[in-house]
Amino acid sequence: MAKKSTKTATPAAIEEIIEDIPDEVIAEIIDTPEPEVVDIGAVEKPGVYVTNKALLAEFKRSREKGEMTNELAKMVMLICERYARRGSYASYTYNDDLQSFALMNLVKSWKSFNPEKSQNPFAYFTSCIHNSFLQYLNQERKHRNIRDALLVENGLDPSYTYSGAYKYEGDKADNSTEHHHDEKTEHAAE
Repeated sequence: MAKKSTKTATPAAIEEIIEDIPDEVIAEIIDTPEPEVVDIGAVEKPGVYVTNKALLAEFKRSREKGEMTNELAKMVMLICERYARRGSYASYTYNDDLQSFALMNLVKSWKSFNPEKSQNPFAYFTSCIHNSFLQYLNQERKHRNIRDALLVENGLDPSYTYSGAYKYEGDKADNSTEHHHDEKTEHAAE
């Protein structure tokens, strides 16, 4: 096995490489315009996709207008998308449904934010999204339990999470039945 070269580039070597690059390519690289930044609250800071300042300003514009503006809707959608990518929600197969449910709730309740009480609409919208996700997951759990109960009733295997609960309940039921059965036989023997 050959050893890898661990040479570091010296300034002279770098200048030599740059001299080999055609002038047209260098001019193209230098003349390339900066990418356009769309102002929907984006900031040059890495990791920041919606700022509180921009979100608050857009919220106030929407409130004056009496309806949610397209810019506010885009910001809320960005917040919701980003929140849905969190580790605790990213793996759900119905992630799009979670986001849709949260956005539907936000469209209904966006006017409830009071800028006189708080200057942090980002926290308000994030809390609404979080609560909507939890509400949807609870509804999904209820529907799953109903479906699994119907599967068990028809002699089919339920989902893994339900089968553990069902087996536990079944063990209790079996024990209680045996216990009652023993009492009945004792009463019959007397």
